[in-house]
Amino acid sequence: MSSCDHEIVFTGMVNVNRDNYLQGVVDVWSCRKCGTLFCDDKRYGEGLKPSVGFETLQEGEQWGILTCTTTKDVYMNSLGVKPGKKVAHACRDGQTLEFVVGDDYTLGPDVQLPIHRLFLVKDHINENIEAGYYRLAMVK
Repeated sequence: MSSCDHEIVFTGMVNVNRDNYLQGVVDVWSCRKCGTLFCDDKRYGEGLKPSVGFETLQEGEQWGILTCTTTKDVYMNSLGVKPGKKVAHACRDGQTLEFVVGDDYTLGPDVQLPIHRLFLVKDHINENIEAGYYRLAMVK
């Protein structure tokens, strides 16, 4: 836990795309004093939350973006992650999965469909993440 009296400013964003179409944005904020990152999700087609939540992470965690990709849809959300952490996720089809974050910030066990990936926010500020099924299938 930080003892900093945070002075939070907008830092940038991470766009999450489905085959070049914007699906959601993670706004990234940081403390001008200590550099701690804060994130807030906005998904296409969902209403805005009444406030921006500057949630804090547990000790040793970093902000990550979990993407859940089907042939028709990409769901995304930001969360705190660190190697060894168990992450519970409910896919839009009702399937509930539990992943373990690997040392390289990959998710295990590997699930064929939907495709689940994890991106560290700090590595993608002011960039696009491509999470579309067809783009991912072309990469394999």
